Amino acid sequence: MARTLKKQNIERILNHPSILKGIVLMAIPVFLNNLLKSLHDMIDAIFVARMPVGSQATLDAALAALNIHWPIYNFFLALGVGLGIATVSIVSQYVGAQRRDLAQKYSSKLMTLAIVLGLGVTGLFLLTSDWVFGFNVFAYLMGARGEALDFAGSYFRIRSYEVSLVFIFIVYQSIRQSTGETLYPVILNIGGIFVNIFLTWLFVSKLNLGINGAAYATLTAHAVVIPFIIYDLLKSKHHITIKIPEMPLDLDTVKDMSRFAVPAAIGQAVSSLGFVILQSMVLSYGNAVSAGFSVGNRISSLLLNPVVAISSILAAYIGLNIGHNQPSRAKDSYKVARNLSFILMTVGVAIIIPLRYPIIEFILGTKLSDSYRISGEYTFWLLLTQPFMALFQSYIGLFNGSGHSKYTLKMASLRLWGMRIPMVLAFKYLILAPDDYSGMWYAMIISNFIILFYGHYLKKSIRYEVQVRL
Repeated sequence: MARTLKKQNIERILNHPSILKGIVLMAIPVFLNNLLKSLHDMIDAIFVARMPVGSQATLDAALAALNIHWPIYNFFLALGVGLGIATVSIVSQYVGAQRRDLAQKYSSKLMTLAIVLGLGVTGLFLLTSDWVFGFNVFAYLMGARGEALDFAGSYFRIRSYEVSLVFIFIVYQSIRQSTGETLYPVILNIGGIFVNIFLTWLFVSKLNLGINGAAYATLTAHAVVIPFIIYDLLKSKHHITIKIPEMPLDLDTVKDMSRFAVPAAIGQAVSSLGFVILQSMVLSYGNAVSAGFSVGNRISSLLLNPVVAISSILAAYIGLNIGHNQPSRAKDSYKVARNLSFILMTVGVAIIIPLRYPIIEFILGTKLSDSYRISGEYTFWLLLTQPFMALFQSYIGLFNGSGHSKYTLKMASLRLWGMRIPMVLAFKYLILAPDDYSGMWYAMIISNFIILFYGHYLKKSIRYEVQVRL
């Protein structure tokens, strides 16, 4: 049955007359997977916001610590995301070219890179933790002080142990997506999310472990799925597997993988570092503003999930069809995915904007705090940019699938460093009052719109040709 499913998926990508139907069918499991990842992050905020601490200021400090963790974590997670992008591009083109042997070889070595880089990031987190310096260095540099800095120190340290586990899952999921297999990673993630929900409730609400309990629950949820991933990667008879003798790295293959992985990883890191700086600016307005922006970002992340899922499947569609020497079908796949993403996001925005306040109240557990009001304002402006992000994500799927991840780097760099951050600084210090944080969303709207013109310019240079070495 699994063998048949795999053949059906590849056949659907390469030859099915309805590209739209294929993208939708394959994107649904990925969407559910991304949705569950977002819920992983939201679960901590929901339970932490209800900790029995008796002070709204303490709750805001705890939520601010979570918000500080998000951009720092994503900055280092960029290495894993870059490996995932490279995996989809490399493996899908090899499978499309009917070189399963090379697909297996590169999958094995990409998994080794995931483990090594994950351990390296964990070591860096521990060296900069409150164990060594008495406070978390990254949180301190972002402006956290007092209770927020104390909360961030322990939360960062505990969550650092999960990095290798997350990297392994990213590369595993990308190996499966490269051949159109999207269901099993979702099943594993569903198991992890239920573990996370139960343990977060147990540790935070019942055992009163506070923000540390939330961190331990998330770490455990990532760990429980790893044995199933290892078994599937080593023993599957119907999908791409990894071979232990192929896992050691050599200079030639590392150089070859770097053509895809390095630009993708740098692009993700550049984006994440930009958000670190933006978050430090947000924190300068106080914990209530930081907590309000945190909730808005989580709602936006949930809404973006269908579009990110379509972008992931689009990368596989383009990679497989380029490898199979079907450039016209690769082009058609991009157009279908782009139009579908834009329509879904426009409808989603129209639904969520009127409902944003009940959602915010559910997350925060109150509608009386300043963070509730701030989050409502911020979420409104943030959601207005989401149709632009649908087009942005379509460009990313196209660039990554065609092997031009360097274009993703260029777009990310220009959007944040060339436009958004300079505009935020201009609004903060030259145009608006020092305590007026509305310049954050003005800069966001403008940058998200203008970057689309640059994406269209880069798209013109894509030739839809095989980028891997056959």
